[in-house]
Amino acid sequence: MTPVSPWMKLSVHFDVDQITNQLDYSFTSCDGTADPRHGPYMGGVHFQQGQHVYLDVNCCGSKESGFSSFQIVDCCIITVPQLAQIGPDVPTVYAPPSPFLQAVGATYNFPLDFDAQILLDEPENAALPPLRRIRQQWKHNLDVGYAKGRWELSFVITVRIMRGENRQPELRVFSFDPESSVGGTFGLG
Repeated sequence: MTPVSPWMKLSVHFDVDQITNQLDYSFTSCDGTADPRHGPYMGGVHFQQGQHVYLDVNCCGSKESGFSSFQIVDCCIITVPQLAQIGPDVPTVYAPPSPFLQAVGATYNFPLDFDAQILLDEPENAALPPLRRIRQQWKHNLDVGYAKGRWELSFVITVRIMRGENRQPELRVFSFDPESSVGGTFGLG
């Protein structure tokens, strides 16, 4: 039996000057099972029962644009349960509202309790403009429950972007929405 990875980290990334509202995101785990590149969970996120999920929010912005910092205004994970059983002469069954124990329903608002740190104030490549990179790590974690299932998973974050004393802060909303699952393989029917 393969041991369960005790943790998984969700890292979301955005640039204060990007024109889309899409977050770049990655899931990583200590055993490499997150963010599959092939197999039955390709394109989705497969959680293990009992895992702890951590969150960090990464932001970068050009110093030339005046970017100085950002504040998380709200942060929410949304899970829409999918069918677990359907067929003739059997009751229709859906997965629970969320794979996470902290969520009573389909939405979970992260308590705004983050540690912030400046990662890099210079570009990695001399041809790029000087960038400010800031990471905010959530001080808590989500716990994956023991119910098997599949969910549409969405993550939405609103941030306040500060660009110096003489400019009004800008509010932006970013999101992503992959599929997710917990537990072993199962099918409909």
